[in-house]
Amino acid sequence: MFDLLASKGSKEILEYIREQMKEKPDDRKSSSVDINAHFTGDEAPEMLTTATIYRRLKELELVGFIIRQPPDSNTFILTQQAIDILDRQILQHPEITELKRSHRSLLRQIRQHKNANVIELQEKAQLSPTTINVGLQKLSNLGLIEPIKVDKKKPIGSLKRPGRPKKRHKLTKKGEEIYEAQAMLEEEQTK
Repeated sequence: MFDLLASKGSKEILEYIREQMKEKPDDRKSSSVDINAHFTGDEAPEMLTTATIYRRLKELELVGFIIRQPPDSNTFILTQQAIDILDRQILQHPEITELKRSHRSLLRQIRQHKNANVIELQEKAQLSPTTINVGLQKLSNLGLIEPIKVDKKKPIGSLKRPGRPKKRHKLTKKGEEIYEAQAMLEEEQTK
C-alpha cells in the first residue's frame, strides 16, 4: 500500500477524485477521461503520461482505494478506506507516503539497532550500500533521522576495520512519530 502511495501520481489522483467528490456532491464520480485531461493538460499541476494515469487507476482500484461507480463503468469514487487514510494519516504525516519500502526498512533498522553505521545497516537490512546512502539522505531530508555526534577520543564500534569512523544515525522525535504511525497503519492493513 505504501509503495503505491509513494509512486508518482497516486496521491495526486486520489486528491483530485476527493476534490471532485467535494465539489460535486450530487455527481461525486470522476471519469477516467476527466482525470486524464486534468493531469495531461497545459495547466496540469503535475504532468503525468496517460499510461501512468491508467496504470495508477488500475493499481488504486486493485488495492481498494477507489471503486467504479456504477460497476463496469469508467467513473470512480474513493472508498471509505482511502478517505480515512487521506484524512487521518496523510494529512498528519505526509512523509509516510514518500517512503519507499527500502526507506521504511532502513527506518525500522535504525530504530531497532541504535548507533548502527552503514556497514552494519547493510548486514541487517540486506540492502546495497548505495540504497542505504540514498535512503539515509532521504530520511535526513525529511527530518526523520539525524547523525550522532561521535566523540573522537572514544571510538564507537569495532576497531578491526581501518579507516575513518563511520557515520551513525538515530531517529528524531518526528522520526519516532512517523515510525509509530506507519506501524499502526501497516497493522491495520494486515487485519
